[in-house]
Amino acid sequence: MTDRLLLVRHGVTTWNREGRFQGHLDPPLDPIGIEQARQLGARLATEEHEPMRIVTSPLTRASATAELLADALRRTGHRVDIETDDGLMEIGQGSWSGRTHTEIARDDAERYAAWRAGGGQVTPPGGETLEAATDRIVAALDELTSEGETAICLVSHGGILRLAAGHLLRLPVLEAWSLDVDNASLSRLTRQAPDDPWRMEAWNDTVHLVGATRLHEDAAEGAPLAL
Repeated sequence: MTDRLLLVRHGVTTWNREGRFQGHLDPPLDPIGIEQARQLGARLATEEHEPMRIVTSPLTRASATAELLADALRRTGHRVDIETDDGLMEIGQGSWSGRTHTEIARDDAERYAAWRAGGGQVTPPGGETLEAATDRIVAALDELTSEGETAICLVSHGGILRLAAGHLLRLPVLEAWSLDVDNASLSRLTRQAPDDPWRMEAWNDTVHLVGATRLHEDAAEGAPLAL
């Protein structure tokens, strides 16, 4: 039974810095994002409950982060397997993908304002509904946490990790959506038994980055900016 989940957001990308929606598009980590992932990997390699299994979104910014985490763990003698799961992909942003918040606020002002105010519940044109994204991350989590590993590291994206937290911690949508999820952050959830509720041990932990890289590249306090 899985009794420990490590939730990791991918390292920073150039699009994060530009405030550009990524969604299902696939920009790579930038040089600082690569270094962020290496710093987090070095931290995980020193912790008592290092993961034996890493499951990642197939998008490059997440899978590259996962590979760097695994490399750091393997260099210290840990056995770790990596696999991908489409359920961990970011929420699809439709025609907003690749565009900046400034552009969308200008060109699609009413819908953008409603999206900002409504905790992501307004769907961008051609985008994925919050309900559909929630269904797939819940299905992925239910399958993964019913399996035998005691500790699993999930490498994903800001939007989908907020939905994961909402499900695992039984939070209202707006409360889950207000959680900060920084690039290369580490969050830990634990439970005692299969039917017990998950508990937050730590959220958005970035101590491994303090003094090394900038934080809050793409988020205003209390509300995500780029997905």
